Amino acid sequence: MKINSKNAAKAGFSLVEMLVVIAVIGIIAAIAVPNIGRINDSAKDATYRRNAQNLASVFASAQAAGHDFSNGGKRKEKAIIQQMITGATINDADSPFNGTYFGVPGLDATDAVSETDGAAKYLQFDAASQQLLYTGGQ
Repeated sequence: MKINSKNAAKAGFSLVEMLVVIAVIGIIAAIAVPNIGRINDSAKDATYRRNAQNLASVFASAQAAGHDFSNGGKRKEKAIIQQMITGATINDADSPFNGTYFGVPGLDATDAVSETDGAAKYLQFDAASQQLLYTGGQ
């Protein structure tokens, strides 16, 4: 059996072809890696915004039910967030919400109260109206 040398030489990839493929893969990786970091940061920011919205909503619900997380004073966002993570149960026999729990127990307290990386940077306590407001990062 005779082997044709022309077919044997064309059977594989040349070194130049392999180097071109590796260079293209390297360029694609160089473009993709920084974007992956930005995607992770964007996902964390979306989580903080969602947590801030949940905290503001629970605060408003508890306030409507008769609970005062702010204790009537000029409380900062961090103290109110800590209280809401712990939660509160309405203990008023005359209230239709008697026994109802208000809180956000699943949040990590250290992440939630961080003003740089957390839900607190999207919240503002308005002492005049005694409301915890979601600012949306404005």
